[in-house]
Amino acid sequence: MEPDAPTGPRHLLIVDDEPVILQILRAVFEDDPYRLSTVGTGSDALRVLADEGCDVLITDKNLPDCSGMDLLKAAKERDPTIEVLIVTGYASLETALAALELGAFDYVLKPLDDVFDLKRKVGRALERRDMARENARLLRHLSERNAALERALGESRALQDELIQSEKLAGIGTLAAGVAHEISSPLFGIMGLAEAIKDEEQLATAQEHAAEIVGYCRAIRDIVVELSSYSRAADRDDWVAVDLRKVLMDAVRLVERAVPMQAVTLHLNVEADLSAPGKSGELQQVFVNLLKNGVEAAQARHGDGGGRVDVRAWRDGERVWATVTDDGVGIAADGIKEVFDPFYTTKAPGQGTGLGLNVVYRILSKCRGGISVESEPGKGTVFQLWLPAARMAAPLLMG
Repeated sequence: MEPDAPTGPRHLLIVDDEPVILQILRAVFEDDPYRLSTVGTGSDALRVLADEGCDVLITDKNLPDCSGMDLLKAAKERDPTIEVLIVTGYASLETALAALELGAFDYVLKPLDDVFDLKRKVGRALERRDMARENARLLRHLSERNAALERALGESRALQDELIQSEKLAGIGTLAAGVAHEISSPLFGIMGLAEAIKDEEQLATAQEHAAEIVGYCRAIRDIVVELSSYSRAADRDDWVAVDLRKVLMDAVRLVERAVPMQAVTLHLNVEADLSAPGKSGELQQVFVNLLKNGVEAAQARHGDGGGRVDVRAWRDGERVWATVTDDGVGIAADGIKEVFDPFYTTKAPGQGTGLGLNVVYRILSKCRGGISVESEPGKGTVFQLWLPAARMAAPLLMG
């Protein structure tokens, strides 16, 4: 049973089957600010414990109807902070150890020659009970605070996941426009081949057209699967050792379809078998944002041609590193300090939420990674990110 905070005088329950001893003990404490209960049997003591409880129990070891050790057990079962003093006329090491093992505070020898020693023991017992009660109160308070913090942390994580997904969906419109353009070419090819098949008399030629149609359909399927995978809520993913090479390749394909690439050359230098703990959908979102920003910055500076975006990824010790470097318009010095802040953007109204880089920062922080930026107006920008490494890597160069 959990103890209540002490109110009113401290309650001393004294149990002894000798009336003279009860009278002496009552006289010892009658001038102290205690509430006293004195009984002569174990059954009466159990009734008082059940009805009123007590702060300190002083009990004879041998009672007519039970043992003082049994009362000690009963008191501790009711309230572990009740302190118990065992009174005995036959002191022995065995008796003392048995009492202490059951949780007794101390024991007192008969005859009661030193009443001041008894009062000191009761005083120290009450101090220990007060400390135990305070500790229990603090533990309850800490438990309640922990529960509140756990709820707040759960809500914070849910809100962060919603923010990440919302920003992803906000960018889907741009990606979808690129995907629609990408799909239009194979659709026109399918329509043309289907028209040709209607009038084709040669079976072999019709079969060739049909095979080309199948190829176009597979290309469309791959495009739709990539977009669907990207738009999927990240909370459906599990934390795994994410293949960063695959994540980067998927991000490149999405950006190439979303943003016209005629004016920008994109180079990848990515070590094979790079992996880091996280959710693949969220890490893909990181690179889509960084690549898209880099391509757009390069286009803004170079117009119809000459822009370049370089992506590198490698392992160094216990970390995986990646850089996305563009030779675009760059970021002003005062903007560098704010680039990861929510709603910071250099784009015109309606062309972005200003949450992209803030979401990148949040995702990497959640994965126990980080990101930094260096930029010079008119020369370009370098984003460098790092994540915990999952396993060793071997080099693979692309394009």
